[in-house]
Amino acid sequence: MKAIILASGVGRRLRPLTDQYPKSLLRVGGTTIIDYQLEALAEHGIRDIVITTGHLGKKLEEHVRETSAASIQFVHNPEYQRTNYIYSLWLTKGLLDDDIILLHGDLLFDSVLIKKLLDVGGNRVLVNRHMLSPEKDFKALIKRGRVVRIGVNLSGPGTFFCAPLYMFSKADFPLWLDKIEDFVRQGKVDCYAEDAFNEISDSLSLRPLYFKEFCIEIDTKADLERARRYFQIESRRANVERN
Repeated sequence: MKAIILASGVGRRLRPLTDQYPKSLLRVGGTTIIDYQLEALAEHGIRDIVITTGHLGKKLEEHVRETSAASIQFVHNPEYQRTNYIYSLWLTKGLLDDDIILLHGDLLFDSVLIKKLLDVGGNRVLVNRHMLSPEKDFKALIKRGRVVRIGVNLSGPGTFFCAPLYMFSKADFPLWLDKIEDFVRQGKVDCYAEDAFNEISDSLSLRPLYFKEFCIEIDTKADLERARRYFQIESRRANVERN
């Protein structure tokens, strides 16, 4: 199993916090987002990791090399200012030779969700049917137990909050990458990688893994404060249980 962490974004909505640090190095609950992700992956035996970088990529790379014992390959996206992560993901294509866990570098989540993905198997993405979907976040359209479309602007019956934490088999993930390559060659590099998935969802079976646990994408200062409050509460609860 190999993990890909997409951490090449600029984090414009979090400025000025991201003027000096990439979004993945923002601190929540006493640790950085990237350290939390790497620890969650390592907890479940995943230590072979590819991280894409962009904005202040050297700072991210230096931090991870100093703090993590995982086997990590960095892939820098030199076009991060004008491209979306579809281009960053395309740059990793030659490095992916195993089953894949794919996640965004600004995602905070209960680490048990990694275990649930591994236990259930198959091609999966996290879907929550019990929360209102924030307007800015991804939604998944589910039909007959399959994810047929993923996007920010989806709505209507069968549409639920979708967190960008995926698992794909070694056999199936290249199908998505091939379609991503088609997009890149057509110059469609400022869209989401999910836009490429949507064109092949009838031939690439992706099923929802339904969850209720904590999971949030840190896009805005409000997201960051919400995550910090959650970890403060969890820390107090843990202290009470220990005492």
